[in-house]
Amino acid sequence: MKLLKTAAVKLISILVVVSLLFVSSVTVVSGAKSDLDEAKDSYVSAKREYDKLKKKKASAEEQLEAAQTAYYSLVKQVDLLNREITGVQGQIDKLEKQIAQYQVKIDKQQALMDKGYHDFCVRLKSLYIAGSMSSLQVLLTCSDFSDYLTRLEMVTKIGEKDAATIKELEDLLHELQELQKQLDTDRAEQQAKKNELDARKAELEEKKAEAASSLSECESLIAQIKQAQADAQDEMNKALEEINKLQASGGITGSGQLCYPVPSCTSVSCGYYGYANHNGVDFANGPGLYGAPVVASDDGQVVGADMWEYSYGHHVTIDHGNGMKTIYCHMSNINVSVGQNVTKGQVIGGVGCTGNVVPRGMGGTHLHFGVIVNGSFVNPFSYL
Repeated sequence: MKLLKTAAVKLISILVVVSLLFVSSVTVVSGAKSDLDEAKDSYVSAKREYDKLKKKKASAEEQLEAAQTAYYSLVKQVDLLNREITGVQGQIDKLEKQIAQYQVKIDKQQALMDKGYHDFCVRLKSLYIAGSMSSLQVLLTCSDFSDYLTRLEMVTKIGEKDAATIKELEDLLHELQELQKQLDTDRAEQQAKKNELDARKAELEEKKAEAASSLSECESLIAQIKQAQADAQDEMNKALEEINKLQASGGITGSGQLCYPVPSCTSVSCGYYGYANHNGVDFANGPGLYGAPVVASDDGQVVGADMWEYSYGHHVTIDHGNGMKTIYCHMSNINVSVGQNVTKGQVIGGVGCTGNVVPRGMGGTHLHFGVIVNGSFVNPFSYL
């Protein structure tokens, strides 16, 4: 009865230990899945943001195309108006030149008319002053009355000729003034047309400035969206890289802070590169260490559990999912298998002397412990 009771207690103890190990394993796996799910969620979130930005960019590009069309249409209209304004200004300049030329002619004709009129007035005045005396002289010196009339007619014709000349000058002046008046009217019309074109141009220039502002805003928005897309792409790449790492390590990521692989021994018989090609640390304190538990230095997944009769002998490789791997060599036995998730401090085998050890046999009992970071061996004591 006592033996039965003792066996029952032992069985219960074993079940409790197994239960605790199972709970620990489930907790780790659950935690690992949570990390993996979190990485996947990050990727999905970044992908969703990227797709949203892609649609936003397409919409912005449509706006940009419309803004470019509007802007360049206004530029073309302004160019056409500029050419039209240049043509009208050319007409105005031409009319100004003609008006100036006719003004010179008018001034010249006015001067001639003023001179002719002045000369005529002087002669009339002289005749008036001479008065009847001149007529009497003409009468007395004439041979007969017929001769007097002939001479008097000549005097009269001289006055009529002056009057005709002045009339001719007056007609030409009037003609020139009318022409100048017409040119002034034409110039006013052309100036009014130019003023209208200038007003239209000012309106178009304002619209063009607004279109240029819209164009600039669209270009700036697209640049911001492209940058946001690049950021989202970086987030996707990072999340994808993390997913790959987690999946490669069974979804487990180690802390990066390692514990001693042989808890019962921290003595080092040969340090990192203690001799050529010795890319790890040997933990040993004599034959009594044989069979002592070897534990995983951090959370991870077993990616190698090989039993060689040479070199590393029986050894285990664990991927910790953070760019770090650890390797445990010359073990007496292996308690884990490839693909298995392990936790920090979990027993994975025992210290031994398998493979290439010196001295041969129990005297060579030790654990060769190596740390690989991003594909290269490093000094384990940098992480222990």
